[in-house]
Amino acid sequence: MEKIKKNIINKEPLCKISRRKELIKPTKPHKHSGYHEIIVLSEGAGVHTIDDNDYEVNPPTLFYLQPDQVHCWDFTQIPKGFVLIFKDEFLDEFSETRPLLSKVPITIRLKNGIHQLVKEFDHLFQEFSNEKTNELILKAYLNIIIYRIIDLVQIGHKELSNENVVVNKFKLLVDKYYKVHKELSFYANHLNVTNRKLSGLCKLELGRPSSSIISERLVKESKRLLRYTSNSISEIAFELEFTDSSHFVKFFKSKTKLTPLEFRKRF
Repeated sequence: MEKIKKNIINKEPLCKISRRKELIKPTKPHKHSGYHEIIVLSEGAGVHTIDDNDYEVNPPTLFYLQPDQVHCWDFTQIPKGFVLIFKDEFLDEFSETRPLLSKVPITIRLKNGIHQLVKEFDHLFQEFSNEKTNELILKAYLNIIIYRIIDLVQIGHKELSNENVVVNKFKLLVDKYYKVHKELSFYANHLNVTNRKLSGLCKLELGRPSSSIISERLVKESKRLLRYTSNSISEIAFELEFTDSSHFVKFFKSKTKLTPLEFRKRF
């Protein structure tokens, strides 16, 4: 089965930062498996495609990609900025920081605070480039950057409510188990709440029922596989652990109003 192209990262570091290549050259769809990615751009123009959505590159701006999101660039002006990738494990010392990432939107227009944020990225870059740097310093800078971003989107540094904690844990569990466990009861049991309680919390915090979170994650991965691989419908259904291809087709059409083949033909 054909796989989505992955960037090869030497020795699989837990964190890596680099300056954005100052080139006007379209990139192929790719993903950094298991990595969060934050891109901050102070200059440039063009289009950034993430999954099946196009976003205008209008600096100063920031893009945040969750692990395994597929993206590509088509610049019309030379970009300048930083690209930061990191794994969950790199935030192990900062247990309260990881859940905050669920509050970060895909893109943020940095009208204010761009200079301070770029300064923090530059500090991290300088430390990363120093062969004698202490890993704890890198982790501290990453922690600061995330809180700077949260501050920019006016979420602040307030403690998460118990309701938010449950919802964020639910979303993390869905990201991990959505292929194997499509039933709500698995997640409710894991979180020690009832199905009704979990659905109510999701409606309160996210404005939609918990079952839709599972469906949305399945649809998102289905679209990635349909758009960026040549795998057959049967192969995709197998990878997403549907009982058969007809079940997958029925599910996909109920959520998108298109059959998988109709969706694929659009691209």
